[in-house]
Amino acid sequence: MVTDVQALLVVFIIVGVALIILDFLHPGLFLLLPGTVLLLAGGLLLGFSSVDIFTLAGAPFLIVGVVLVAFAVAIPVYQKLAPTHPPIATTVNSLAGWPAEVTVPIVPGTMRGKVRIRSEVWSATADVPIGVGATVRVTGGRGVVLSVEPWGEEAAGPTPGHP
Repeated sequence: MVTDVQALLVVFIIVGVALIILDFLHPGLFLLLPGTVLLLAGGLLLGFSSVDIFTLAGAPFLIVGVVLVAFAVAIPVYQKLAPTHPPIATTVNSLAGWPAEVTVPIVPGTMRGKVRIRSEVWSATADVPIGVGATVRVTGGRGVVLSVEPWGEEAAGPTPGHP
């Protein structure tokens, strides 16, 4: 006969396995630790289900011990499985050489021009006027303003307000 406690422990095991699988499918969610805790706690307590473990004097210590063992097992495993990548930080220097599309006309000597690189929009300046839609190459920058130059021979004609 299955008791309510045994049914709950089976749910712990199922949820634990589901969290571990979900963490493998989507690394970085950090579900391996709670999944391992639920799996080990459910398995251990289900193994001792013939004894009413919750009435034992040492039950809290046993539960804390199971959690600590689960963490001790899961953390090294997670460190090996977790994807590592360098920090993502976009700076003007890291964009040098990248192509960009002009979204607001670039007027020499001003910072009103705008370019789109990937999904980011940056203020831009150049030595020559460059019109909307032109492809430019980032040559450097200062602060949050990129210095750009026409990509190939794509320098646009005069921009509005400049002959």
